Amino acid sequence: MLAGGKGHAATILALVVGAVIYFLGPESLPFSVVSMVVGLVIVVMVGEPMVEGLKEFGRHTGISDHIIGILSSVASNLPEVVMTLFMIASPHLREVAILTVLLASAFNGLLLGILVIMVTYRGGAVEMPKKALEHDVELMRVTIAFCMIVFGTGVIMGISGADGGQVLPWEVPFFQLVSYAGYLYFLSRGPKKQRGEEHRAEGNRSWVTPIVLGLVGTVVAAQLISGSAEFLVHVFDLHVVIAATVIGFAGSVPEHGLALLGARRGHVELGVSNLLSGVVQSVMLIFPVIALLVPVPLDGYVLYQFLAIAVTLWIVKKSIVDDGRLTIDEGLSIVVIHVMGILLFDELSLLI
Repeated sequence: MLAGGKGHAATILALVVGAVIYFLGPESLPFSVVSMVVGLVIVVMVGEPMVEGLKEFGRHTGISDHIIGILSSVASNLPEVVMTLFMIASPHLREVAILTVLLASAFNGLLLGILVIMVTYRGGAVEMPKKALEHDVELMRVTIAFCMIVFGTGVIMGISGADGGQVLPWEVPFFQLVSYAGYLYFLSRGPKKQRGEEHRAEGNRSWVTPIVLGLVGTVVAAQLISGSAEFLVHVFDLHVVIAATVIGFAGSVPEHGLALLGARRGHVELGVSNLLSGVVQSVMLIFPVIALLVPVPLDGYVLYQFLAIAVTLWIVKKSIVDDGRLTIDEGLSIVVIHVMGILLFDELSLLI
């Protein structure tokens, strides 16, 4: 059941408090910690109602849980896009912004593994509807191919004796966007499920309020958490890699955490779809938009991320297509490979 008036009132109050802290709070270490905590509280408060609102929207319109999960992932990524656009406006934060977007893919993959473990630790498996995931699996293959091509291009440029100023050719982000647009087109042509009788009546809009509150809450929480993270990075003078890791965690995990909240209430397909879409959208949608606006250096940090994304996404794809389901051992494997990838990336800050 959707949250009632009292729940909405509490959520609105939390949003007002968060907005006041964001606009009026002084830039100091104590207020940064408070902002981080308030942002996380808001995420928890709006996450579950928003999932229920999206489910209600799907029942009202006949859209499948899989597509609803994709829509929720797009909504979750909006604050990250806004935050990244502001960051690339500052030249000294551009590489941090680029790495943050790529790291978001790793964090979404990590959350996917956690979701699988959370659902299957008592036994059973997460069933993956093959028909619904047909286009997603194909997009994963395309994403892996793009990542490996970019990695190979950067390595060849380095071997050929480039002076270290090599950048990503503009054709790559252009074709990434074309590929993602094609994915959305074929996905939209899929069949819709039948609307329930209780949702046929015109004027049934009970899903509007929780979705709006969820979107607004996501933006407010993202601003509080990412702003706090950026301030802490500046205060402690963190390396570009560590900074990207901190901001990437703060900018992606809370927003996509609603997938875990939804899975707890039985909306497993929606949660899996949200996280799978988040992994791919970071590389095929958000990154190419950034890459068309500013040059992307093909240095060791960026090349490592493309290689890591290709490997970890291959693990996820293989787990899905093998038998059409995800089990606890596969969830553990997904978590381990993503944690190792993130930790090794942070180790590069000591070497490069």
